Amino acid sequence: MKTAPVTIKDIARQLKISPSTVSRALKNNPEISLETRQHVAEVAARLDYRPNIVARGLKQRQSATIGVIIPEIVHYFFSQVISGIEEVAYNEGYTVMICQSNEKSDREANNVRTLLAHQVAGILVSVSKETAGFSHLEEVDKNGVPLVF
Repeated sequence: MKTAPVTIKDIARQLKISPSTVSRALKNNPEISLETRQHVAEVAARLDYRPNIVARGLKQRQSATIGVIIPEIVHYFFSQVISGIEEVAYNEGYTVMICQSNEKSDREANNVRTLLAHQVAGILVSVSKETAGFSHLEEVDKNGVPLVF
């Protein structure tokens, strides 16, 4: 049976300190004493705490994820492009979410909606052969998400 992930509140409850103190301690904030930071780190390790990337993204209204939409992964060119994008993104602290349009404009539009729903930091897209209208890509701009073709 799946158990609920450990949260900052769980650590705070165990140490009888505030969740904001736990959060700052986990980020190594110098305003939090070294002793408290060590206690928080010990309890976090014992409870197998992992930061909730989704929650962080919601708070910042952006994730550390870059969306990539390509027509087909099987092409050598696109596999090389993805490899390069992933390497640069990784070095900058980003992850990459890859979507495939299969050369279908409706699927491309759905991919855009999905990436926007995941609050990606930016979108790289190679439009499909079918794409004639660009209203779905205009939505990216309306949402203030950087878009690269």
